[in-house]
Amino acid sequence: MISKSLTTIQSRRDFLAKSAKTGLSLSLFSTGLSLDCHAATRLYGNVTTIPTMKGTISSKDFGVTLIHEHLLFGDIPKEKEKESIAFAISLLKEAERVGINTIVDLSPTRDIRLYQEIASQVSINIIVSTGSYIHGRMPESITKLSEEQYKDRLREELTKGIQGTSIRAGIIKVAGQKTPLTEWEKMVFRAAATIQQELKVPIATHAIFHPEEQFKWLVKNGADPTKLFFSHTEAKFGWGGLNREQMGEQLLRIARGGGHMMFNNFGYEFDTPWEDLVYLIRLLCDQGLRDKVLISADCYWHWKNGKMIVNVDDVRPETRTKTYAYMMTDAVPDLLKAGFSAKDIQAFLVENPVRFFS
Repeated sequence: MISKSLTTIQSRRDFLAKSAKTGLSLSLFSTGLSLDCHAATRLYGNVTTIPTMKGTISSKDFGVTLIHEHLLFGDIPKEKEKESIAFAISLLKEAERVGINTIVDLSPTRDIRLYQEIASQVSINIIVSTGSYIHGRMPESITKLSEEQYKDRLREELTKGIQGTSIRAGIIKVAGQKTPLTEWEKMVFRAAATIQQELKVPIATHAIFHPEEQFKWLVKNGADPTKLFFSHTEAKFGWGGLNREQMGEQLLRIARGGGHMMFNNFGYEFDTPWEDLVYLIRLLCDQGLRDKVLISADCYWHWKNGKMIVNVDDVRPETRTKTYAYMMTDAVPDLLKAGFSAKDIQAFLVENPVRFFS
């Protein structure tokens, strides 16, 4: 039986029902915006095959892409597996109804068996990752690996399969918790850069604190700067006393060096005031760096003392509604109201993800 957790995210159900037959622009019927899912291929030409949960797809088939999400997060208790699978499926089907075509899952240590059950019941493309999250959230089976063993794990999950399956990862995830990077963090970043050189795969980082340090270390160790994106750089508590103009200059240096920024704090006024989020995205666009902007919802949830916690709804109840679909039902309309154009949205959600993976 599915608990109340599955039925509490209902605030947009009327919206979805009214717009379910209007195609890709269904979630944006009030704005008149329609996104061209094949524009990126026509503009940039390169077509790459990317592994997903159901086999490889062409990058031209990405469509509307959320590039930083989580199907499952943390350890799933055995007795909660069925409920977890049902909840994940409900979120993905909601995403499908609002026109999202591809989700990139950045939970690099996961039970692929549960992912298989989820993927078998949805049509959305799911690209999974390999690598690691912050040290304190990783099992010893990851943190005790030598650098060579860590690279071997990346290589195996990218080329052969994950946990004995034929499902391959399509991206590397690494994370820095604070600044400066610890020796362990430097090791996993260095290993990621090495494997990227070898296999030509992109890298995503958890980069709340000093993303420029991460950028420089990855590039110093041979990473392709155009295949790097840095997540959560807009989180104000990670700015180390910098104001938004100073933080903007840091992001500009990364983008001019080839790197991408992934913004996700839509609706998270407690972490990033809306005016600051708009400022940083607009700054990159105004400086001719719109192609370096990626956006996603970063929806995640986990079990805590037997209770499902969606995002941070245990302390911020309003964050429960920020699911994958939120990107189309709330964040995109808010960006349009803030003055971003349909072409900007097209770039953020369709063109830039395709180019990043191509």
